[in-house]
Amino acid sequence: MNSATKKMFYEKPYEFEFTSKVKSIEKNEIKTGKETAIKYEIILEETLFYPEGGGQIADIGELNGIGVEYVYEKEISDANSNPDNTESQGTIIYHRLSCANDPGFKAGDTVTGKICREARIQNTNDHTGQHILSESFIRTSNLHTVSMHMGADFMTIDLKMENLPKNFKLEKEIIEKAEDMANSIISQNLAVKTFFVKKEELSNYKLRKMPDLKDQFVRIIDIGGFDVSLCCGTHVSKTGDIGLIKVIGQEKVAAGTRIKFVCGKKAFDDYRQKNYIITEIAEAMSIKPIDLKKSVDKMTEENRQLQKQKNDLFDKYYQAVSAKLAAGEMLENGIYYEVIEDYNYQEVSRIGQIFSKSTGNFTFLLIKPEDNNGVKTFRFVTGKTAQNQTDIKALFAKLTEKYQIKGGGSPVLMQGGLVEMSKLPEFKEFFIKNL
Repeated sequence: MNSATKKMFYEKPYEFEFTSKVKSIEKNEIKTGKETAIKYEIILEETLFYPEGGGQIADIGELNGIGVEYVYEKEISDANSNPDNTESQGTIIYHRLSCANDPGFKAGDTVTGKICREARIQNTNDHTGQHILSESFIRTSNLHTVSMHMGADFMTIDLKMENLPKNFKLEKEIIEKAEDMANSIISQNLAVKTFFVKKEELSNYKLRKMPDLKDQFVRIIDIGGFDVSLCCGTHVSKTGDIGLIKVIGQEKVAAGTRIKFVCGKKAFDDYRQKNYIITEIAEAMSIKPIDLKKSVDKMTEENRQLQKQKNDLFDKYYQAVSAKLAAGEMLENGIYYEVIEDYNYQEVSRIGQIFSKSTGNFTFLLIKPEDNNGVKTFRFVTGKTAQNQTDIKALFAKLTEKYQIKGGGSPVLMQGGLVEMSKLPEFKEFFIKNL
């Protein structure tokens, strides 16, 4: 039986290179989506690579110059024994190499591992920042974190809030209070301590939350007394190392509200990018950046008015066309047919609605060409006036069967697609034949 991997990242979170003996090499089939690839997975006696878990993504780096693309751990049967080395915690850590070829070393060899410094520091800043922000929301607004996720671009915490209305948004004042408190903790440069204790000793600590535990030894993070929590992740040694925490968005989720935020370099990069964008737009509009929102609000209102005028003119024009159709003009054997290039599909559908309400007696077929991933296709709108006796639903059913299309509608108006553009002539002929 394999013994547990020693987790050097707990003892040396700011070291990025190490040597260790290879305990075993496994050649496994790894499934990613529908594809399967052969990958080598390495077990070492000890490692600085942090495995995915506890909400933190895995470290990346190299073993003897070969890329390590994923790191994970599995429990072993003696996980609840009383080990001499509490850091081992009864798990084996697997290092999955990025290449499919034999790595060139074997069990018993000593290899050199290198952690991606930038990624590790960012993960460490993110994880500690999450603890601080979660506690800040509790202290400022009594909002508790029920889950967290570390992503490639930003982190999220889900704050528990019940019975929220649709499109709910947390007031910016609430977010700013928590954000300000979190950054004040960073500026105080508080010491961050991590240590293991026995499970039965946890009552001696005022923890933010107490999950179900099965391990005999558990790890605590104490952020200068501000936040004391159970956590198995990597963390900074002083809060000042994080630099900055910035909330960048929110959305309503099942649990309540999901807060998106960035820390450290990601926060600086986010500010830099948005500053460039705002400055360039303001310069293009010949205004000051601080006046940008006011100008955008004005443009939005003007655009809304223009859109309303456009819609009114659109309706008046096609109501005039509808009147001509009602008088028998522009029809061929009681059918109006048009291929419409200049309007979007929703506007073509609107034309169909106007025509179907005409006082005349006619049917119509409106074709909207589209480019569907490089293939020229079309969607269509067909219908009739109330006086016309054509069974549009029966006609649509025949079209559906012949051309294997989807769609739907009402007894006077149906729409569907997609059909290859090359079939339009026969489609039109089939439509007329089956009226």
